[in-house]
Amino acid sequence: MSDLEKLSEIYDEHLLEILRNGRETLDKEGNLVKAPVSAADLNVIRARLKDCGITAATTTNNPIGNIVAEMKLRGAKLPRISDDPDAAIA
Repeated sequence: MSDLEKLSEIYDEHLLEILRNGRETLDKEGNLVKAPVSAADLNVIRARLKDCGITAATTTNNPIGNIVAEMKLRGAKLPRISDDPDAAIA
């Protein structure tokens, strides 16, 4: 696995963690607090799914597949991902 593939997998796993559990942030006093997943988080995840349309096969064994499944559970309407090899540049 190349460094770029490893980085991509780590990024996808992080997005899945945010989707499932929200994110941890610091409050004004510096305490760690749990924040629910935001619209901005969901938009980043949606964009990632769209960007990976031709490069990531969704399976039950990879983070992208898990993100798709989680988004569907939450009622998100996902775009149909084209099988066209030039879909990413269309």
